[in-house]
Amino acid sequence: MTLRKATASDLKRVMEIKESVVPLMIDSGNTQWSEYYPDLERFEEDLRTGTLYVFEEGGHVKGFAVVDDDHPYPYDDIPWELRRADSRALHRMAVDPAYQGNGISTRMMGEIEGMLIEKGIKGIHTDTSLENGKMQYQFEKNDFEFKGKLNLDDNLDDWYVAYEKVFDDESAE
Repeated sequence: MTLRKATASDLKRVMEIKESVVPLMIDSGNTQWSEYYPDLERFEEDLRTGTLYVFEEGGHVKGFAVVDDDHPYPYDDIPWELRRADSRALHRMAVDPAYQGNGISTRMMGEIEGMLIEKGIKGIHTDTSLENGKMQYQFEKNDFEFKGKLNLDDNLDDWYVAYEKVFDDESAE
């Protein structure tokens, strides 16, 4: 599997994956994503900023993620071990449902970690909807530590959970 920066030609595939995971998310009670979010404009902005990555295996894009410096303001209330400057944020990650259950999320996170370690970054901050049990499972399975709950929008009933992964010193060697 190869992690690489997305190109404009990947946007159609990114949207196909997003559109295929939304019904599964909604069916499981998770309304974090919808037909409106994330939209093509959001991914085009991620592409412009160079923060959208795709995961390709056997010539097929099987997943995507955004890795950036965008630590939302509510992150300030979370007791992170690492400062913002020492970490990156992981957002908008998905795997094509046709390939789910094959360890792709774990391989994706491993490649993201390797890329960040090469850049001298010490860890990852991330969040997901309180309703998104599948993503919480992935974070915990991949050694992310639960750091607290936060609210990212004006809906005070819409809670998110924050996770952090601090890279082992040994992984940097």
